[in-house]
Amino acid sequence: MTTPLADYAMFAGRRIAIVEHMQNHPFVLGLRQAREHGLEIWLLTGDRSWYTHGHDWDTHPLAAAVDRVIDVDTTDVEAVLATVTGPGGRPLVDGLTSFSDYHTVLAAQAARRLGLPGPDPAAVETANVKDRLRVALGDVPYNIPHRRVSRADELAEAARELGFPMIAKPPAEAISYGVRRVDTLAELTEAFQELSQVRQSLRGQPRSGDVLLETYVEGEEVSVETMTVDGRTHVFGVTSKDLFGDPAYIECGHTFPVPLPDEERDALYSVVRATLAAIGYRHGPCHTEVRRTKTGWRVIEANPRTPSSCMTMLVTDVTGRSPILDAWLLAIGETPPIEPVVHRGGAAVRMIYPERRGTLKRIDGIEAASAVPGVQVLLHAEKGDKLLQRMDNSACVGFTYCSGPDRLAARELADRAAGFLDFVVEEDGAVEDGAVEDEPDASGGEAEGAGRDGRS
Repeated sequence: MTTPLADYAMFAGRRIAIVEHMQNHPFVLGLRQAREHGLEIWLLTGDRSWYTHGHDWDTHPLAAAVDRVIDVDTTDVEAVLATVTGPGGRPLVDGLTSFSDYHTVLAAQAARRLGLPGPDPAAVETANVKDRLRVALGDVPYNIPHRRVSRADELAEAARELGFPMIAKPPAEAISYGVRRVDTLAELTEAFQELSQVRQSLRGQPRSGDVLLETYVEGEEVSVETMTVDGRTHVFGVTSKDLFGDPAYIECGHTFPVPLPDEERDALYSVVRATLAAIGYRHGPCHTEVRRTKTGWRVIEANPRTPSSCMTMLVTDVTGRSPILDAWLLAIGETPPIEPVVHRGGAAVRMIYPERRGTLKRIDGIEAASAVPGVQVLLHAEKGDKLLQRMDNSACVGFTYCSGPDRLAARELADRAAGFLDFVVEEDGAVEDGAVEDEPDASGGEAEGAGRDGRS
């Protein structure tokens, strides 16, 4: 990853508190870059073991990438406020934020209580609770028909209302956890029975057991990466979203930027800007997922944070602006000089998933993968890790990343490098290629998969 072209000298002498953090290389890199420009970083965390998975915290990349780690209940806004407040209620930090889907609302609430810059907490919550986003959008053509159900006896009526196929998913989760397509009432009933048993999030917050149902919309899916400053939404560009497909919708790769005809691009940007305006989101980064259908663009989700899975690296290498650093500038009250956004070249990432469950014994092919021109091999699993297989992005064990003059050429190189990697696992006394476990606990990494951060 190249160093951002723009200067982030405005970080010098400032301090920010981050409520939990995203995992893996791009986010640790962002921490290091911010500190290089003089930003002091406090990491607030409720459970260090969520990051280390049994390893020593002092050897974890996050430990060396921040100035201070504060152990606090990050589900309790009063506890968070107490750690960053001095005498007379004076904030000890210049900004407070989070990129964790499970903590963005609390961070927005805490920032508002402290009088620090940040988005409206209600807007963040509306985006995070996916049926509230649907309600906020109303009857616009880019919305999707939906219904939230609490009981099994509501399913038949929901099927008549929405029709098949449909998508079933938890109303509020991350990393595509629980998302699946259902084509029959039997499949819908099975999905409901499973999802309604989920009574806490992957980070331990209580859940109702309700299930969100949406009409399935066919089409190519992309994401739009934005930064909203004082109500004006700036667009970095469009990212491809390669999916494994039915029945679960798990990301396996991305390229940036996706070229679109002027009229189609303008329509897409208009939909994204209107979506953020509808929920009152006026401050901060957003990663909005949209599908191109025969009848136009349809909004899948709006995530009020920076994108994951190395997408920030894609944006930075192509535009020269770091969404991570720009978001932290906003959090400390500075206006990042985002526009004009200029695209130079293209970039691609492939997400690596093991094939079978087991305890990781070794990874073969790293040298060959790293020898592919222009490719970075970014792995976050190591010997002894219990590699997980769940139908979401937590099964990802690393990335192959490439940037260059063309996004498709970069994708070909990233794919080539990924083909060399072989995860050898030990299962029931035997050695096999692959990894993963059928029923993992809630320690799978949000948005960027399980495992330790920044290993390459």
